[in-house]
Amino acid sequence: MTTPTLPRRQLLVALAAVSLARPSRACEFYSSRMRIWHPWTRATRVDADTARLCMRFDEVQQTDRLIGVETPVAAGVRLAGPGAPEGGGGLSLLIPEGQTLTLSEEGQYLELLDLQQPLQLGRSFPLRLVFESAEPVNALLNVDYAGLS
Repeated sequence: MTTPTLPRRQLLVALAAVSLARPSRACEFYSSRMRIWHPWTRATRVDADTARLCMRFDEVQQTDRLIGVETPVAAGVRLAGPGAPEGGGGLSLLIPEGQTLTLSEEGQYLELLDLQQPLQLGRSFPLRLVFESAEPVNALLNVDYAGLS
């Protein structure tokens, strides 16, 4: 029995297509307008009510707004940190075209509210990011670092 083989030209075209494809890593998630890189938080104490959610938005093809975040580990979310609006009023985070927006502990971040359980180091949880224009993105929230002391 012989093994079917591709003609050399078809094989070269297939290899070229594979090499040009954008690699996807476990911490990268895509919408039709941007890449969301590495949503993470720190482990929390048993009695913690909130946690900081950090991530980066880049490769932004068109300006959009993050208007919602859903996860089974928190009842809600708000924008927090320097420049965040006072008193809530719903989530509305502008993500400008052509720019990189990083949510970090040192700057603006998303604050998970009314935690439903302690966040343990090494765990991952479903995370759904809702945008004003782009389709929702199903991602993973990683608990990557030990909690703050």
